[in-house]
Amino acid sequence: MECNVDLVQYSHNQVTLELPAVAEDAWAALVQRLQKKRVYQVYLKMDYPRRPRTTGDLSQNHHLNGHIAQIIKVTGDEFDDCKAEIKRRALKRGYPFRTDSWGNVVPQSEADCSTVECAMLIEEAHDLAAFCGVRLKETE
Repeated sequence: MECNVDLVQYSHNQVTLELPAVAEDAWAALVQRLQKKRVYQVYLKMDYPRRPRTTGDLSQNHHLNGHIAQIIKVTGDEFDDCKAEIKRRALKRGYPFRTDSWGNVVPQSEADCSTVECAMLIEEAHDLAAFCGVRLKETE
């Protein structure tokens, strides 16, 4: 569950958060499961608020995937391979990544993109198309 929380109090080694009412039941269920399994740690990701990438017709997601479809028609590559290359190239623009257990850089899943991060992928798709000699149509 993703929700916005208010930072109530903090010091160098302790943070107090106030959960919104919509998250109370989910938090209680998580605590109950943790206690049952005798697990006393949780993974909590904290970040600045951000807008998720747009999806649906005429969205960023549609824009990116349409460009990829046009590129692979010309290059003959697989859709997923082309998308992976775009993500890899977008790392230089500041596209988020993680490092796996073997030290490999793994670009963030597109599903977790913000509008800014998806814009990086779209710009990189434009650059890749130019590199491959593909003239993109902005509406397809």
